[in-house]
Order: sequence, then structure tokens, then C-alpha cells
Amino acid sequence: MGMIIERCPTGIAGFDRLSQGGFVRNSDNLLVGGPGSGKTTFMLQFLYNGATQFDENGLYCSFEPDIVDIIQDGFSFGWDFARLNEMDKVKFLKFSPQTSIRDLKGEITRLVSKYSIRRICIDPLAVLSLNINDEARIREQIYELTSLMKRLRVTTILADEIIEDTSNKNGMMRTEIVKFLADSVTMLFPTGVGSADRSLKIVKMRRTNHVRGQVGMIINETGVNIILDRF
Repeated sequence: MGMIIERCPTGIAGFDRLSQGGFVRNSDNLLVGGPGSGKTTFMLQFLYNGATQFDENGLYCSFEPDIVDIIQDGFSFGWDFARLNEMDKVKFLKFSPQTSIRDLKGEITRLVSKYSIRRICIDPLAVLSLNINDEARIREQIYELTSLMKRLRVTTILADEIIEDTSNKNGMMRTEIVKFLADSVTMLFPTGVGSADRSLKIVKMRRTNHVRGQVGMIINETGVNIILDRF
């Protein structure tokens, strides 16, 4: 008998079908895509479904967009994060790029304990290496963060941009380091597959017999939907 792998379902039906029921529980998961590829929508849906379907409280850590904008994004899909925030089921944390990794870890640890957080999204990961040119230091910071998530026993999604500018060595290093450290890597593409206008690919997912090819994805008024034409 093999060991039963406990899953953290995203509630995004097609994605959970692709990955034997969702992310491995208490894992660190990298979500990569270009601007506007649907990363924020995917993460909000993961947190909303967690709070409303699976009784798992969530935390959204954001560096760039205003939290108000993110809550408005949720409203456009019918997800009332203002109410979930008041109910202490999904909390939002805003950081500046100047925030030290130590302060970030301290604040996340405090909120996880205070609100019994089980799911965390960090968007974007890029901010961790903005002011660092040393590859070893970037690796160390990302390792510190992913290790903390494991110790806190939360299921985490870390969002990162696809780096198309090859002169951006920092970005390339960061993305490669996180791909190596993460338990899973999922890529979002602006080009479609089959009847869909976008697509998604699970590049790797440890301890999971996942579908390996690119599959169709659309974003409509209900959020992210995976189109399983071939399954």
C-alpha cells in the first residue's frame, strides 16, 4: 500500500482533476505567467474556495497592487472578500519592496497563528530580489520563505512573472531558484488550446501523477475554468 497523499483542493474543478485532487497539502507551489495571464484570479479563487467550500482560512500577501483593487477584482467574479475579511476568514497583507525578509516572515507567522491560516498566496515573488544582485542572497531569501511556509504547515502559492527580458539576470535567477525549490510549478499562457483562448500547464508536481501537456483555460464571470477537451 502506498502512502496516502493529502490534497489541498483548489476548487477549480478542471485543475483538481489534472492533479489528482489539487495541490499536495502543506506544499509550496509556483504559479508563473506573463502580465494579465490570470495569476491573481487563480490565487483569489484558491483562497475564496478555501474559505467558502473547505473551511480553510486564507492570507493574501501583496506587494504591488493596492489591496482595495484586489478586493474589487474579486467582486467582479462574485467573491465578497470584504465580508470574508470581516469574518477573519481571508486576510490581506500589504508590503512595500523595502520590507525585510525578517519582517515579512514575522508578520506572516503572527497572522497564521492569530487567524488559523491554512492557505497563503504571495504576489509577486519578484519583490524579494528587487534590491539584491547577489545570487546566493536571493537563493537564501527564497529558501527562508519557502522553509517557513513548510514549518507553518500551510499550502502556499507563490506568483512570479515569466521573464522575457534576457538581460534581467536577477529575474532569471529568481525564477530558476524557485522552480527548483517549489513542490509544483504551473505555467499560464496567453495562447489557447482547443476551444479555449488561454492555456495552463503543470510543469511539475511532486508526489503527483499529473497531466503533463498544455490544457485549455478560460477566465469568465465565474473565474478560472480549465477546458478539458481531451479528457
